Amino acid sequence: MVGKQEHSREFFGGHARLVACPGHADERGMLTPFAFDQLPFAPCRAFTVSGTPAGGVRGGHGHRAGMQLLVCLHGRIEVLMRHQGEEAALTLESAAHGLLVGANVWCQQRYVTAGSVLLVFASEPYDPASYIREPA
Repeated sequence: MVGKQEHSREFFGGHARLVACPGHADERGMLTPFAFDQLPFAPCRAFTVSGTPAGGVRGGHGHRAGMQLLVCLHGRIEVLMRHQGEEAALTLESAAHGLLVGANVWCQQRYVTAGSVLLVFASEPYDPASYIREPA
């Protein structure tokens, strides 16, 4: 479940923010539920990014509308964000936190470790015409 109000970092006046994704751990491992009714948007689709070599770069765009939640399921992924001339960066390295990204925030992900896996929940259908290719 993603905590709507729980965040430890906010970027660009709230257009992007780190949110807690509480999990349940025991001797068998970790279970991290994602309750869609706890998100500030209704997910329309989900996808994973995997198989990217260490140092590989993905993303490199923003979206004109909608929101996304980025969660690193495995490995370590650095996220560079730009919005209205400002820049911020953070590292995702567990499913304990996700990055909520709003419209018009340009993002690029650098896969620090081989085998890293990114899970993305998106509020909008896939539409490359909605991409913002150049950093804002």
